[in-house]
Amino acid sequence: MKIFQHKLTMICSVLLALAGFSCQASAQTLFTDDFEDRVKDQDLIGPGWTWYNQAYTDNECTTYLSGYGPYDQDPSGATYLQENRNYWTASEAAAGQGDSYFRAGLEVPAWATDEGEKVVLSNMLRIYGDQYYAPPGAVSCKRMLVFQEMPVANTGGFTFSFDMALDRAGPPAFGEVTAAFVKVIKTSDFSYNELLFEKVETNPPVSSTPENASTAPGAVDFTLSGEMVGELLQFGFYVDIVESLGQGWGTSAVLYDNVMLATTDIGPAHSGSWYNVDQSGHGFSIEFGEDGNGNPIGAAYWYTYDDAGLPIFMVGNGIPDGNSLEIVFESPVGMQYGVWDPTSVTREDGGTAVFVFSDRYNATFTYIPSEFSTNNWGHTTPIEDLPLIKVFDIPADKNFGTPD
Repeated sequence: MKIFQHKLTMICSVLLALAGFSCQASAQTLFTDDFEDRVKDQDLIGPGWTWYNQAYTDNECTTYLSGYGPYDQDPSGATYLQENRNYWTASEAAAGQGDSYFRAGLEVPAWATDEGEKVVLSNMLRIYGDQYYAPPGAVSCKRMLVFQEMPVANTGGFTFSFDMALDRAGPPAFGEVTAAFVKVIKTSDFSYNELLFEKVETNPPVSSTPENASTAPGAVDFTLSGEMVGELLQFGFYVDIVESLGQGWGTSAVLYDNVMLATTDIGPAHSGSWYNVDQSGHGFSIEFGEDGNGNPIGAAYWYTYDDAGLPIFMVGNGIPDGNSLEIVFESPVGMQYGVWDPTSVTREDGGTAVFVFSDRYNATFTYIPSEFSTNNWGHTTPIEDLPLIKVFDIPADKNFGTPD
């Protein structure tokens, strides 16, 4: 693959000066929970948080064996409450065992002092693992999921984001895996097949006292396609435990806060080098950042050709809007190599482009040539929804910060 990498110094000078524009359209929030309306001794975790318990025959939790949840009934005739009971009040006599199911607890506030006072962290959700036992069926791995669910209403890119903190009892000590997940289950034909399963392991920062407890952000980016509309979307957290490692709920937990499901907006992490795999030889450098007033801005550099096969470049910038960036390219001409006289440059209209990002690694490119680019570069054919992938990544935040 060859992408022109020569960014002349004068490129920055041809970007349009921007002032006084508004921030990009905000993401559509589908769910949010910061647990601040909770109290430690309430009966239930809170609105909509439910659970499911799964068993697998291998240590990696990949070969599914069985599962049970709030709508199931075991052979003894016992049923489980749909609601996920709060650990602190599930059963005072039996520490939550016996009268109802629980696998989560409220920390109000998390990492409080011995007197129960808040030091650094606010209210958080503690997700436990299921203490390992060996029921019939050659179970090697148990997965405990605590999550929200809703029907899939729209297609496109989405982000499930959260903050995470180490549990006060310490990190998982016996090989447990803690993770966030997003799943789409096909319910329309009652097959309950997984149409989507995305996960990211949650590894919070090390903390040892209430005074130094801290959080780290985490997120799962995913795309919902047309076949998923109307099916069941689940998003939340799980803990995997495997046999013969001595696990218990007391040391297999992670704390979570500021849980949010939203449509994916463009952020700095979308910056990088982009191209179409079938059109190696031309491509884009796209950068997202902020102007001097803290407002989001996106700049694109297109390294392409005229109809005679000679290399040219076009540049432009625009305001990110949701998951798209519209740019009116400038086609700078006239400066001579070695002279570097900005007054010799003519900045012509190079046409209009729209980049639409399904996630931080995939996008489409649409281009409408201008009269100048048609007459001078031979760009007579519009480009519609050309698939792009990112081939050079820049470590950065997924989303823009909120201005103070």
